[in-house]
Amino acid sequence: MTDGACACGSWLASLGALAFLVLATWAHLAFWRRKLSTPVRYDETHRVPLPDGSWCELRRLKSPTPTTLPPVVMVHGIAINHRNIDAREDVSLARDVQATGRDVWLLTLRSGRWDLTAKEKAQVDFAALARHDIPQAVAFVRERTGAAQVDYVGFSMGGMLLYASIGRTLPLEQVRRVVIIGSPGFVGAVLPGTHVAAWLGQYWKPTTPSRFFAGLFAFVSEIIVTPIQRVFLNPTNNKPGLLHTFLVDATSDIPGPLGVNMVQWAHQDGVIRLDGEPILPRLKEIPQPALFLAGGADKLGTPKSLRAAFEAWGGPKKFLLLAKKEGYSADYGHMDMITGPNASAEVFAPIIVFLAETP
Repeated sequence: MTDGACACGSWLASLGALAFLVLATWAHLAFWRRKLSTPVRYDETHRVPLPDGSWCELRRLKSPTPTTLPPVVMVHGIAINHRNIDAREDVSLARDVQATGRDVWLLTLRSGRWDLTAKEKAQVDFAALARHDIPQAVAFVRERTGAAQVDYVGFSMGGMLLYASIGRTLPLEQVRRVVIIGSPGFVGAVLPGTHVAAWLGQYWKPTTPSRFFAGLFAFVSEIIVTPIQRVFLNPTNNKPGLLHTFLVDATSDIPGPLGVNMVQWAHQDGVIRLDGEPILPRLKEIPQPALFLAGGADKLGTPKSLRAAFEAWGGPKKFLLLAKKEGYSADYGHMDMITGPNASAEVFAPIIVFLAETP
């Protein structure tokens, strides 16, 4: 056999091995996503067009009884979608609130969509979400329901977007009450190597394939606990089986510009900005009542970073620290404020009470 024939055979063998690996990975993802996924039902699903040519989504859980209280808009965080707040029908802040007679709307920011085009990904940054997704979603809910106001519940980045949009792109009079869950007032570096991403972000903004890796390792996520998992949750404070479902149903990719926003803020001065302006100082002008919930073991929305936003808030406010020293069953991490075994009683219940208060 000639050297050329040997080289050709080696090249073909390598190509075949690569093809097999790609096929095996695809089959692995397809199998586990189907096996671990837990579909949930909604009364309505809407696609909301945005002024810059993209779109977000709204899913409705209708009130089971007539109510005079406004609809509740719930907004998820980064690298996830609406299932962040509606993990399963038996573990869901959205459904617990609905069961008390409220009309609940779950927003999927464009960053949480699984079908973003390359062009859309290139324009998804924090400013675009605050400038378009939040005000357009609230406007749609108000138009659809005839309500003058909404109650706003923001988890993680969902709360950060409220800090940035209320009184700027989102008119004050359209919001009655605000709930903030784990939403930092400033951001810090929590993962190793993000300083490299911050530097590269000046030249290159690749999408982070969070959904791919979540699907790849979801089947062992409750057997092997990694340091990365510990950043996002307290692994001892989750319902068995729920993390599997959460990873395949809720995880979304992080569009490059949005990810770069976060790591650059973290490696500069931690200050969150909209159009170059820090978002916290103007919160003193916000008169709406607000409830802030911080996890005692939260490494993303740390109690200190949440308290910075709380102290900046101008209206009536209350701060809850979900920690053992405050009488709670666990030191709550970031995600387990939504998925913890006692979240319904310890986290959802005070939110429901707060949202039911008038005026």
